[in-house]
Amino acid sequence: MKIVFFGTPDFAVKSLERLHETKGFEIVAVVTQRDKAVGRKKIITEPPVKKCAIKLGIKVLQPKNKKELETMLTLIKSDLFVVIAFGMIFPEKVLKMAKYGAINVHASLLPLYRGASPIQESLLNGDASTGVSIMKMDTELDHGDIYLMIRMEIEKSDSLEKLSEKLSALGSGILPLTIKDIVEGTLKPIPQNHKIATFCTKISKNDGKIDWETDSAEKIYNMVRAYTPWPSVYTTFNNKTLKILETKYEEGSISPGKFTIDGEKVKIGTCKGVLVPSKVQIEGKSPMDIKSFINGYKNLLVN
Repeated sequence: MKIVFFGTPDFAVKSLERLHETKGFEIVAVVTQRDKAVGRKKIITEPPVKKCAIKLGIKVLQPKNKKELETMLTLIKSDLFVVIAFGMIFPEKVLKMAKYGAINVHASLLPLYRGASPIQESLLNGDASTGVSIMKMDTELDHGDIYLMIRMEIEKSDSLEKLSEKLSALGSGILPLTIKDIVEGTLKPIPQNHKIATFCTKISKNDGKIDWETDSAEKIYNMVRAYTPWPSVYTTFNNKTLKILETKYEEGSISPGKFTIDGEKVKIGTCKGVLVPSKVQIEGKSPMDIKSFINGYKNLLVN
């Protein structure tokens, strides 16, 4: 089985590794997004999938656009395209270039959360469960028929990083046998219910800004889970940006936006409930636990 693997972020790496080590599969090429400038210093950085492919000794392709992608793929004989968080919708011509077409591993229970940020969306909404869907790709965004879906519980302690790791492991675990069942014809795709489809919203830097007057403590808690490390959840404190990196919340009533000290805790009022951060980062400083924050800014906090 000659496979072309398409993927870009860390989420796709485990699946690439799993397919590479599975007997009967040959990854003939890895297609990923182009290297990008990252961070304030704009350091040119290779995508995680590219780094993994190089380590495994697999040919890497980084097309500029769909036309260049099509040209590259005409030179490769393949049976199946496996796509995981690649970042491009394929035209019909490309989908037909592999003998068995293309399948996509998506981190939601489709048709919920179609788009680029399903894990953030599930955390932001405080969902109790999520999962992985493996679908037959078509020319629309996360629109294809479903081969398999696996559900998993979301723990209250799950952050974006933790949940991404869990879903990545779940997807990579079921992928090899799913491919074999598809090829053998024992697994047939089922159409999605497009009437109940929902879509991820595009995340921007401003999404992480806290509005103490309208955001509840629970909402901010879910924002921290979904938006850390990017775009981060932040407010203004002492005329500087303060990031909330880890937090809990509880019932109570404090004026929205008011910082208070309660023993070894900092409590911040919201429109509903009280935020209790445990890790923060003030502009120009390294991340710190809440005890260090209290010691450094005690004169600005209200007892």
